[in-house]
Amino acid sequence: MIELIASGQARRPRPPCNPFLGRVLGGALILLAGAGPALADESDALTDRTAWSAWDFTPDIVILTGLVLAIYINGMVRRRAAANRVPPGRHLLFFAGVACIFLSLQSPIDSIADRLFLVHQIQHLLLRMVGPMLLALSWPEGLLTAGLPRAVRRNVLAPVASSRAIQELFGVLGHPAIATILFVAALYVWQIPRLHDFAVLNDGVHYTMHVTMLIAGLLFWWLIFDRRPPKSVLDMDDHHLPWWRLFGRKSPYGLRYGVRVVMLGLVILSNILLGAVTVLKRVELYPVYDLHGRLFGMTPMADEQTGGFIIWIPSSMMCILAVLIVLRMLALFETSVRRRVWAQPGSNAIALLYPTTAAELVRLARPKNRSMALGLSVFVMSIFAAVMLLGVLVQASNTGGLRALEPAGGVAKLAHARGFETKDGAQNG
Repeated sequence: MIELIASGQARRPRPPCNPFLGRVLGGALILLAGAGPALADESDALTDRTAWSAWDFTPDIVILTGLVLAIYINGMVRRRAAANRVPPGRHLLFFAGVACIFLSLQSPIDSIADRLFLVHQIQHLLLRMVGPMLLALSWPEGLLTAGLPRAVRRNVLAPVASSRAIQELFGVLGHPAIATILFVAALYVWQIPRLHDFAVLNDGVHYTMHVTMLIAGLLFWWLIFDRRPPKSVLDMDDHHLPWWRLFGRKSPYGLRYGVRVVMLGLVILSNILLGAVTVLKRVELYPVYDLHGRLFGMTPMADEQTGGFIIWIPSSMMCILAVLIVLRMLALFETSVRRRVWAQPGSNAIALLYPTTAAELVRLARPKNRSMALGLSVFVMSIFAAVMLLGVLVQASNTGGLRALEPAGGVAKLAHARGFETKDGAQNG
């Protein structure tokens, strides 16, 4: 988005948005925001029969989601006559991603997540992985920028995007190591039993949990599916660029595809580790879900082990799917390079990509091959390490070595402070 604004493309005159569309979206927002408190009151006393009808519309999520959709649709209307129109599949990916995030926060999933650990992990899967992944695959920056009012683009977005501080911030957060650490930490930190239980009991902390997961997910998946090609042999004269320009959103280059595979391999390993620990443990880790009773007759162990399975298998499968997409992006990138070579047979610069001697060809191909080999090696080694770790965890589970994970009465204190009745029936005064 930043490079689009800086290049001036976002300032081109666009046809005005359909006023009827604006009225319809505005009216829908008002109706949904007004319905929020009434629907939220119905979800207070959640039972097995009413759980799946407990929609909980809150004005902040509804208005923000409606605003994003209105901006995107306005961009679609303004760009409908453009020569390079966005394919319908990308529109579908964007709306599906927004729907996943919205449903994870406003549908019965959110209400049931306070009573079942496994549903809470489904919510986190939608909020941290599925939704951001679909949004990143839709590449919506152009339409979102075009959908903003011209005054906002000129007076707000352009100055912010061209700010050196913002570019340096994106440079730090866009570093592959930083983005991967934040993405993994957004899951691991909030799975610490005492912190997790406190977040379930405290609305403000729970809100912070969801915001950090969403931001970390958007950052990570935008780097994985970044359309900018990696730095090639033709870009070796860019050594004068500041280090933060090589990773930020203003950078002309994306991450090497091998680096993206490495990032995904590390995330798979982290999912397997945390999921296996949660599945194989023999103690109840999250008693906060017992304060009002777990829904649908789920026992604590069955609930938490199923939630661990959600962390383990579906999350890892999403990353494996992403690896296949990245490899497909690599193939398309190399195909586009060949087509440019064929279109410019007399270009000396393009000829550098296809040297005439075997030694020069090996020298130029070595960085790309090393990057991809490293990525695939880390991916395979992650799977191997996960299998070995699984064996260790099984042995530790059989010998009772995972009992150290059992929380030490932290939930009882939190429940006492909030006035909840604990599982054994003791009511605090």
